[in-house]
Amino acid sequence: MARTYKLIIVDNEYLVRKGIEKTVDWASLGIEVVAECDNGKQALEAVKKYAPDLIISDVRMPVMDGLELAERLAEADFDGAIIFYSGYNDFEYVRKALEYGVSGYLLKPEGNEQLTKKVLDTLAALEERRKKRNALESLASGAENIKAMYFSRLEDGVDDANLRGQLSVLNIEFPSSGIVVCGRSLRVNDGAFGEFYGKFAEALENFGSIGRMGGGKFILVTALTDVEALRECAGRLLDECYAGTVYAAVGISEPFGIGLTMCEAAARARRAATPVLEVGGVYSGVEQSSGGREKPKALVEAALALIYEHYAEKVTVKWAAEKLFVSESHLMHEFKVETGKTFNDCLKYYRIAKAKELLKQGTMRVNEIASAVGFSDGRYFGQVFREQVGVTPSEYAESVHEEE
Repeated sequence: MARTYKLIIVDNEYLVRKGIEKTVDWASLGIEVVAECDNGKQALEAVKKYAPDLIISDVRMPVMDGLELAERLAEADFDGAIIFYSGYNDFEYVRKALEYGVSGYLLKPEGNEQLTKKVLDTLAALEERRKKRNALESLASGAENIKAMYFSRLEDGVDDANLRGQLSVLNIEFPSSGIVVCGRSLRVNDGAFGEFYGKFAEALENFGSIGRMGGGKFILVTALTDVEALRECAGRLLDECYAGTVYAAVGISEPFGIGLTMCEAAARARRAATPVLEVGGVYSGVEQSSGGREKPKALVEAALALIYEHYAEKVTVKWAAEKLFVSESHLMHEFKVETGKTFNDCLKYYRIAKAKELLKQGTMRVNEIASAVGFSDGRYFGQVFREQVGVTPSEYAESVHEEE
């Protein structure tokens, strides 16, 4: 069934409006006159109400003339066409009309034959424009879906040649050499993380970068091969977006292209973005979870091992220092220098990471989980969890189970 186009007629002269409406057999053209208006202001209201495909309007009218009407519609991204039907052969009006996207300009009194031809030509052009737009939107949507699938496979360690070929057809190409960067938010519904990704992707857009963010994580491939430059850029933007404690981990791979495939680089970047202690910061694929520093000294490694093994028990700096046969102050100093965090900070990070694992399993109550990860006070556990994750333990459990 052929569609019916909606038409609005705008003219401050009643007889002209009625003449346009009555002397043309609009129904035979598949057109319905849905409104008549005597100025541009009324026409704007009618556009909101009827969403017309076509407007035939006079130019010079009181209250709001045709040019202002066209300008306002252009600003509102009007998805239709406008034909000016005026008694003034004024070049300036014609120029302005074209500037605002008006589809045609007819002089009164043109016969019905000329008006009908202009209307049909305008609707044909409108239909073609809409088809092209829909095709582009469909193509863009398809490209995003394919890109999402490709990056999901890449994160799993698979360089899917079929999906990559489809992206190539869509003119989405990956660099032959470069670096893979993975990011992960450590909190639920973290607006700062989205802000960081936007700024980071923008900073790298001149380096053949392609990436995608979703579900509190991102992966980005860039032709830039300078690891230190990427580290500096990511660190600066993290500090800028979070302006305090950073709740995002960013992993940077070694350069791929010679001796390392993009797929292998992606795996290393993802591992780097998953530090054991879930401490925010920038990590590289060749480093341990130490916020971007060299491998920590043996003393700090031994202290971390105590945290990993005894986190559910009553762990203190004093207890750890006695276990390692060093002074409490010396251990605290070395820990801060090597990890950038205090011993107690790292202990809390690890306990909350373990709590999140238990919450995902969904087999224990919150108070039981608090006790299982070393918190004697359930209320304090909830406070620390919310500080680090951004939501309460119960809200976190609900969110992860809704995703399943």
